Amino acid sequence: MKTSIRRRAAAVLAATIVAGGAMTAGAGPAFAADPTVRFAASNQQSDGSRSVVVYVDGRLAGTAYWTANGDKLQAVDPTPDGYGISAYLGTNPVREATTRGHNAPYTATTTGDLPEGRSYTFWVCVGKGGWQRCSPIYSVKS
Repeated sequence: MKTSIRRRAAAVLAATIVAGGAMTAGAGPAFAADPTVRFAASNQQSDGSRSVVVYVDGRLAGTAYWTANGDKLQAVDPTPDGYGISAYLGTNPVREATTRGHNAPYTATTTGDLPEGRSYTFWVCVGKGGWQRCSPIYSVKS
């Protein structure tokens, strides 16, 4: 009788260890660390233009541009790394140029006449699947 209980206990313990190991192995990717993102913004140019370069894990992921001459907003995705770049201008409604959903290399451009000399906010986001990280908000002019 003691042998039967010991075998059962050993079997239950072994099953618990195997199941626990399988759960740990399966859970690894779900708890993977977010990538490191860095935004490198240029100084605002005298005409109000600005650019923001996006790096993910130390590699170039894309660039966002606000060009005051022509009121042009651009998002540029130069590499097929799976990350999309979205550029935003704080107008009403907010203007967006995005490469998400397009194969790289790809450039998205949004234009539209704005009153001269007016200040706006400008920011960029990088995303992949449901994950997204956005830059600080920068000042630009039309």
